[in-house]
Amino acid sequence: MNTRLGTAIVATLMALPALAQTTGVGDNRLTEAEREAGFRLLFDGQSLEGWQGPDCWSVEDGMLVGRNDGTLPASVYLYSEETFDDFVFRASCRLDGGNSGIQFRTERGPNDDPIGYQADMSDERTVGAPSYWGCLYEAGGPRGVMVDGWAGLAETVIRRGDWNELEIICQGDRVVVRLNGLTTVDIEDDAYSDGHFAIQIHQGPAMAAFFKNIRLKPLEAGELPPAPEVGVPAGWTPLFTGSDLSQFDVVGAAEGFAITEEGVLRSEGGLGGDWLRSKEQYSDFILHVEWRVSPGGNSGVFIRSATEGAPWETGHECQISNEQPPRDDLHCTGTLYGTVAANPRPDETPEIWRTYEIHCVGSRISVIVDDTRTVDVDAGAVDAIRDKPLVGHIGLQDSHTGEGYWVEYRNVWIKELERPVGR
Repeated sequence: MNTRLGTAIVATLMALPALAQTTGVGDNRLTEAEREAGFRLLFDGQSLEGWQGPDCWSVEDGMLVGRNDGTLPASVYLYSEETFDDFVFRASCRLDGGNSGIQFRTERGPNDDPIGYQADMSDERTVGAPSYWGCLYEAGGPRGVMVDGWAGLAETVIRRGDWNELEIICQGDRVVVRLNGLTTVDIEDDAYSDGHFAIQIHQGPAMAAFFKNIRLKPLEAGELPPAPEVGVPAGWTPLFTGSDLSQFDVVGAAEGFAITEEGVLRSEGGLGGDWLRSKEQYSDFILHVEWRVSPGGNSGVFIRSATEGAPWETGHECQISNEQPPRDDLHCTGTLYGTVAANPRPDETPEIWRTYEIHCVGSRISVIVDDTRTVDVDAGAVDAIRDKPLVGHIGLQDSHTGEGYWVEYRNVWIKELERPVGR
């Protein structure tokens, strides 16, 4: 997390030439594919050329290293001399304890405190401990943690004490953060449109942060970020990752679903009632589904549904809706459709990639939309769903509205769980 830099520790900054590297030493080299794509190095592996910051930053064995010996009264930052607006940024990062982060689209405020976005990171080295890897933080602003990308996302791919691959994409109002190939943040926000990069060393206990292979590709106006190349986290089973529907049976009209060139599963309106039914049935699990819906669109994710019959009746439907006027709290996005209301109600802005994380353990069902837990219920205590089965198919509903509406899915994974004793 970001703490303001006190005037007592503001160091004399080094005035260095602007960065424009294409080759470097050690691991700091572009691949041929990156060179052809227009990437360039922001760190050459042998100097701090192009960066400004206090003397706790150094270059060691081809790595950019920041250290806190435990005496820093406030956090410090290494700023890029250049500013950037739209880009793809990539870096290899490793922490030895403590907290760090990479600021982007950031202004240098009073006392050199940053004002802008931060791709946050921390390394408590204890499995199960809170962490900020994968999160989006607003430094110098009122919102603090804007997106919690840790729970259920970054925690599934983090390599504690080892190198992690960070990617940040900014294109217009769109902000994307990926950790080890997994998208943990994908939002639209217009608070900051350009600015510096700044790498943080946090105040507090002694720590060190290591960075290498820092590179960037500027994006032209209107150029879309590349489609995500996501590796399925260890322990998860892929149901759909962009290539085929081999893990599903199509129930209804097969033409209702199509895989785009970008590896996205798309259904356009006008059919209604068709769905993709998983070949396998599942009882206790965590389900990860990324989706987005058109303005006015409607769809849903089915869990524990029977082979025959309407899946929203035999099992549960986690609703996806942007219908107008907005549906009530029992039929909006984030509900168990018609049976358990969303509380609180999530953001339902259309055309934005969102993530469903659905937990089923015995009769306990939790639904999380992005970082908002909308449902956490013991189904056995709700008359309308008490007798529904604790095992069944996973399903993706088609676009359930008329022509001109659509729904898209990507990165559908499931992690089967062992039910705790007594559940």
